[in-house]
Amino acid sequence: MADERHGADLTPRPQLRLAALLALSTLLFVPLLVHYLEPPALLKVAPFYGLAAALGAAVLLATYTSLGTRYAERLSLLFVLGLTSDLLVYLYVKPYATPTYPAIVANLLTCLLMGSAALYSWRTRRTVLVGAMMCVGFALVGAILSSRGLPGAPFGLAIGSLVAGVVTAAASARVIERFRTSLAQRQDELAALSTRLMTVHEEERRRVSRELHEELGSSLTAILSYLWLFDRQRPEDLRTLQSRAADARRLVAKTIAEMRELSQGLRPSALDDYGLLPSLDSQVKEFTERHGIVATFTADGVPERLPADIETAVYRITQEALTNVVRHAGARHVRVALTAMDGELRLEVEDDGVGLAPKRKNGELGTGLIGIRERVRALGGSASITSGSGAHLCVRLPIPGARAVRA
Repeated sequence: MADERHGADLTPRPQLRLAALLALSTLLFVPLLVHYLEPPALLKVAPFYGLAAALGAAVLLATYTSLGTRYAERLSLLFVLGLTSDLLVYLYVKPYATPTYPAIVANLLTCLLMGSAALYSWRTRRTVLVGAMMCVGFALVGAILSSRGLPGAPFGLAIGSLVAGVVTAAASARVIERFRTSLAQRQDELAALSTRLMTVHEEERRRVSRELHEELGSSLTAILSYLWLFDRQRPEDLRTLQSRAADARRLVAKTIAEMRELSQGLRPSALDDYGLLPSLDSQVKEFTERHGIVATFTADGVPERLPADIETAVYRITQEALTNVVRHAGARHVRVALTAMDGELRLEVEDDGVGLAPKRKNGELGTGLIGIRERVRALGGSASITSGSGAHLCVRLPIPGARAVRA
């Protein structure tokens, strides 16, 4: 049931309106009917064409209401079956309006099926079922006419082409179905990433606000208190004055360190001042000191400086990967390696933890890994993650020509 709803949501209204216009176009066959059919035969066919026109009008009206969105696939199926019945009834009443009329009808049915499968993104099962109904209906009409002594060879050739068309339409529907699944997954990932980005942004603002209030605010308040004491309660001896001055200096130094740490969290100054390699080396060492997980960093052939967007992306990807190690891996060792070769920058982050969760092995990535992949795609690169005795993240990014050195 969920698949049906999801499929309807992906079907835009313009497609349904086009279907309605095609259904109404059956009225154009009326002059042909009058020309080729005698009144008795015309009376047999007219109700079917009237029904098709009524269905087309209903579909057209539905596109301007909520029904056109909720029941798009069902209405399109009704439209296709209506046109199919029209063509088969006309074939039955006037099988040889022209010598090749059976082949013409077969080709029309093939085009109708293939167009509907592509236009409405039908699933493979529906395409096969509708195609089978077309073939059975065509074969029944041919068998009835052959039993009346009419030549059956044209029908045999026509049904062969119809079967080939059904197979082609089913294969096309399979490809479209895979594309729709991939597109839906991509949309879900982007929605999750967007939510994650908003959450992270709000968390970052809350963290900065808290640190400004609790850390810097308390330190500045203490410094203000010392200055007030200097002014209000002047010490009688030099030793007391020196002690208070030393305490004030320590508070100032602590405040400066807190400001630097806060600034480093927002944008690492080393990345701008010294480049990517020193920043990553510092990041990995700090990771070891903070979390007690042994982390190593190596670099080979990496240019001294890279474009700012690449340096920022690699730094943030490493940061996110190490955060995932702390949260999910349960690892004791982490290896971070950065290599440049043949105009490509390769970043590897490997740990000896528990590996990926089962759902992630099946392709369902967490928001952190989705964020990494989006950063990489924005720079024209690729990212992959494998799981065995731990997890192994490999990121490849194209880099412009730059002077390479051994690091």
